[in-house]
Amino acid sequence: MRRLWVILLLSIVCPMAAQQYERPDDKVCRIAFWNLENLFHPGQDSINRDSDYTPDGIHHWTLSRYYRKLTAISRALSYIGGWQGLDMIGVCEVENDTCLIHLTRRMPGYRFVHYDSPDRRGIDCGLLYHTTRISVLNSRAVPVPLDSLARTRDLLYVCAQDKWQDTLHIIVAHLPSQWSGQAASEWKRRRAKQVIQTLIDSIYAICPAPRIVVMGDMNAQPQEDIRGMRNLALQLDKSRWEGTHKYRNRWTTLDQFYVSPQLPHPIMRVMDIDMLRERDPRYLGYRPHRTFRGVRYDGGVSDHFPILLELQIEK
Repeated sequence: MRRLWVILLLSIVCPMAAQQYERPDDKVCRIAFWNLENLFHPGQDSINRDSDYTPDGIHHWTLSRYYRKLTAISRALSYIGGWQGLDMIGVCEVENDTCLIHLTRRMPGYRFVHYDSPDRRGIDCGLLYHTTRISVLNSRAVPVPLDSLARTRDLLYVCAQDKWQDTLHIIVAHLPSQWSGQAASEWKRRRAKQVIQTLIDSIYAICPAPRIVVMGDMNAQPQEDIRGMRNLALQLDKSRWEGTHKYRNRWTTLDQFYVSPQLPHPIMRVMDIDMLRERDPRYLGYRPHRTFRGVRYDGGVSDHFPILLELQIEK
């Protein structure tokens, strides 16, 4: 009798389980972007200004702290990706390919695209991609010329093909910061947007209906300022997500996705998950749990929340 009850129970549960795990998201392409807040290897780089992020620097940046941060990044990305995982992950504030090698060792199935850029601090953009779902067709660094005294990180352009054999044009950006003041530095971000616009125009010139994603830390509030693209950050539900970065008591959505109209049913989310945030004792609410506050080691991951783009594939 007991065995009969077990059989009957399994006959009820198993179809439900099969229905639950029949990969309902198999037709969703999932793309994330994350500013990793100074992901430096603690070894001294003679070319770049990274002495602060060495064991003897002001941050006392050691291998154990570095590996702890890498592990936290990989765990958060695994959580965000869920059982399906992320197809692509754009990143910025990465020192070099060594950091991405160490990160992808903690993320089986992923490879990356990266180029060294002329940023004075030596921080670059990169793109991680899952090799069973994404094929990279070509890639290149796209310089952002400023002037002889100002240098900034390159854009990263990647032409890829997803598992549905569709071509995706990906641009990963980290625009110049507001460190010298918002108004004083605005011309630098405007120049970078002009380079992005030129790149997008060149894609449209050879492909009448391209599938384009621009993602990055734009270091400014969202705007509709790139022709042929729409900024999904402007469509966020402010009652649900306050932003991706918090300065004192002010939230801003610095991290953004622009998409071309040909991309099907795009949805953007801010991933302010528990493992990446902490209570804000001074300004109340919560804030991203960053690695350092000033020169004090805080043990977090980043001062930015990651963002997620979901594309419903009509196949």
